[in-house]
Amino acid sequence: MTGTSDTLRNRFLRRLPPARLLWLLLLALGLYGANYLGGHGFASLLVAPLVGGIADLGFQSVRFARPRFPDAALATGLFLALIFPPTSGLVLVAAVTFAAVAFRHALRYRGHPWFNPAVTGVVLGTLFLGLAPAWWVGIGAYGELLIVAFGLVLIARSPHQWRLPTAFLLAYGLLAVVQHVVSGASLDPHVLLLQAIDPATLFFALFMVAEPRTAPVATHEQVLYAGVVGVSAALLPLFLPSLGILVALLGGNILAIVLRSRTAAGSPSSVRSARRSRRSSAPLRWPVSYRVGAAVLTVIVVAAIVAANPVAHTAVPLVQTPSSPGGGGGGSLANCQHDNPTIPAATLSELHKLLGPSVILSYDSSTGVVVFYDPVNQVTVTESDLYEDYGFAEFNGDDYAVSGCSS
Repeated sequence: MTGTSDTLRNRFLRRLPPARLLWLLLLALGLYGANYLGGHGFASLLVAPLVGGIADLGFQSVRFARPRFPDAALATGLFLALIFPPTSGLVLVAAVTFAAVAFRHALRYRGHPWFNPAVTGVVLGTLFLGLAPAWWVGIGAYGELLIVAFGLVLIARSPHQWRLPTAFLLAYGLLAVVQHVVSGASLDPHVLLLQAIDPATLFFALFMVAEPRTAPVATHEQVLYAGVVGVSAALLPLFLPSLGILVALLGGNILAIVLRSRTAAGSPSSVRSARRSRRSSAPLRWPVSYRVGAAVLTVIVVAAIVAANPVAHTAVPLVQTPSSPGGGGGGSLANCQHDNPTIPAATLSELHKLLGPSVILSYDSSTGVVVFYDPVNQVTVTESDLYEDYGFAEFNGDDYAVSGCSS
């Protein structure tokens, strides 16, 4: 009886690998959020994974004799759809998805991608295509509960990954509290808890930090990796309001590459024998020249889309210079008082009614940094922009820190 149950369990696990479970859960989160928003976001949830899957199969046809189901690419597309505003242009989202999948195939070390593909796509979209993170994945009354529940399901499927989100949340939460104490901001326990475990942070920790292909495997390396990402994610948003937490993960990916290279250097004989075995058993189908060609092709495609789309010319700067609302600072944030004109007024009005007003918690006039609480998403946000669309909750991509603003 025990043998039969073990066989059924193993068969189930083979049919539901971690990457497949991941994109199924992401799809469920997306459908819930899009339904809450009255249909906004459904198109992105369809287009992004579709483009990602097609691109992945194309690259697989070059790399492998027998392509596999594009589970990882579907997950990448859904990540991008859930992080970018649901009102984003589909052409731009499709371009970013193609680029993320392409760089996942082109930039690799010892069988692993250099960087988390979804994070790579978000950074590229923000810097070059006028997109920026909105994190609408946690929207709605039950969004955060679903994130936690689905995240625990992922950990149950891959139990060896539990240290990654745990170490990240501990490092990030403790440093967030220290920042509040040092800066003299609100020390209300509810505010501190909301900032430390808001929906976007929980989603980032449970679904992105724990991504197995770019994270270390050894226990001590996982703790170091997640701790470094957590500290960086707490500090970098002070300088990179839109991208700080994502750049922190890219830095962690670089650390993982260094750790992987040190592990390989520790056993050179086994590495050489493995290489000889691979070379003798199968021809090299994905040489360096192919990788370089794929990267160049991706750059050309994205550049063409940037040139052809006026919206892409309003890319959000990576580093934003704080300025006071009175215009005393040297940055451009003092002009961010209007909604993004690329989003229809009817859509903005509808989303504003859903999201409701924000509550300013603290404001530092010397730096222009404001901390506000979004009561609908139940999230505390820190950024260098006081105006927040006339006090309405951030989310839908219509202010400077999310998707560019108009002066």
